Amino acid sequence: MDGLPLSQRAPRPFCCVIIPAFNEARRVGAVARLAVRCGLFAEVVVVDDGSTDGTADAARVTGARVLTHGRNRGKAQAMLTGVKSSASPVVCFLDADLLGVTDEHLVALVEPVVSGEVPAALGVFSGGRTATSLAQRIAPMISGQRCLRRELLDGFTEWNSGFGVETALNDHLLRLGVQQRLVRWEGAAQAMKEEKRGLVVGFLARLKMYGEIVVTWAKTKARPGRRM
Repeated sequence: MDGLPLSQRAPRPFCCVIIPAFNEARRVGAVARLAVRCGLFAEVVVVDDGSTDGTADAARVTGARVLTHGRNRGKAQAMLTGVKSSASPVVCFLDADLLGVTDEHLVALVEPVVSGEVPAALGVFSGGRTATSLAQRIAPMISGQRCLRRELLDGFTEWNSGFGVETALNDHLLRLGVQQRLVRWEGAAQAMKEEKRGLVVGFLARLKMYGEIVVTWAKTKARPGRRM
């Protein structure tokens, strides 16, 4: 880290953050606003993935650049739209429904990559909500909070994997021999689908998410030459 207070940090001209969002009007503003004001990113890009609840408007008022899909294409496609829109050599991804995230969390995720200390890092919840912290303790590698060198995305083709994109990215990096640093985000969490969409709809959305993750995991296991 450069030792300066966050308010005095110059935005990294080579670092962008992409926030994929679907029907997150109630929460995306807080995440985008934090990313804009923290001073770490030259670009903050929110990709509204076909929302129907005003997500784009909630993001736009924060000063973030907002891109929109006419229909819902899935998380991976939203991430790809953001990647294509920026030439920054360092790319970060943040979920739109984060809770309790601070400037210090973002610094801990971004600085090791922009400084060249590590090629990639993952933010893992700890000590926040029991459900999300436990889930990431069991499977930390599916975290959506990620920072990596852009060139590591070269050759990555699984942009149609929906919520399985994290699993696919992990396999891609493993094949490249890249070790990702796990950065503990103490006190951070994210909203559960059931509280965002209601018990039944949220539960069905959760099943869909897990289904996409499992399908992607099975594909990675079936690939020849997979590194263990």
